[in-house]
Amino acid sequence: MATRIHIGVDGGATGTRLRAVDPDGRILGEGTAGPSSLTLGVDAAWAQIRIALAAAGIAEADHPDTTVACGLAGTGRPEKRADFRAKAPGFARLRLCSDAHATTLGAHAGRPGAAIALGTGTVGSALFADGGTRQVGGWGFPVGDEGSGAWLGLKALGEALQLLDGRNVEPSGGSALHRAMYETCGATAPELLSWTYQAPSTKYATLAPIVVRLAEQGDPAAVRLMRAAGREVDRLARALDPDGVLPFCAGGSLAAPLRPYMDPAITARLRPPQGDARDGAVLLARSLAPGEAWSDA
Repeated sequence: MATRIHIGVDGGATGTRLRAVDPDGRILGEGTAGPSSLTLGVDAAWAQIRIALAAAGIAEADHPDTTVACGLAGTGRPEKRADFRAKAPGFARLRLCSDAHATTLGAHAGRPGAAIALGTGTVGSALFADGGTRQVGGWGFPVGDEGSGAWLGLKALGEALQLLDGRNVEPSGGSALHRAMYETCGATAPELLSWTYQAPSTKYATLAPIVVRLAEQGDPAAVRLMRAAGREVDRLARALDPDGVLPFCAGGSLAAPLRPYMDPAITARLRPPQGDARDGAVLLARSLAPGEAWSDA
């Protein structure tokens, strides 16, 4: 008799990570692939998931005995979710949720809690004791992602552009942060226009480590931006759990750098995550954690 396989997929704009387990949770295989965010297209997402399945040693013939749970970025649009389901291979069952929900499930081992991802973008998700869920943020750059790496980069470069125009009240020549923006992105209008032309969030996020480094060195402009980012993360946390009763996790490349700039009442609730989004997706595949309201629609 074939072993029943449960697969968890964590897919975003950077890459895809997959883990296959048996009914007892023992790892059968793991695989990685390129980005599988639904914002990049449903066909592209399935192509990368298939690559990760092959890397994990899961053959097409195994699919009838397989339950797959995908925690993917870009699941906000119902038509994208429907198209993703329609193009799925013949799995025994397919469960779908946002990457934010999978992150929360993994962080708290499927139990109630809140989690915020702080990287190129920002998004928060909460699971409550009654099984209800809430997501805050995740609207995407540039209309959202406040406090993220892309947001920090955009703000830092924007200040440098205003200084170049004489619209900034900084001291003559600006701070070390503004000079670093010129050194990185260009010091003339044509160079700066070339750098910013159709720049995606990932490009602006490459400027965030400069802000972090100079804030650690005490640069006033960098410190000001980090404080502003910390306030945005505080707002996410309060909106997720207004009563402040849930255990709280923060992950991503900016979680540690932003912690000193957050409200101490919020950071006091921070707990180390017990797992990541792939772990959360595996729990969902094994029916050991609840999905979002629409996850099995």
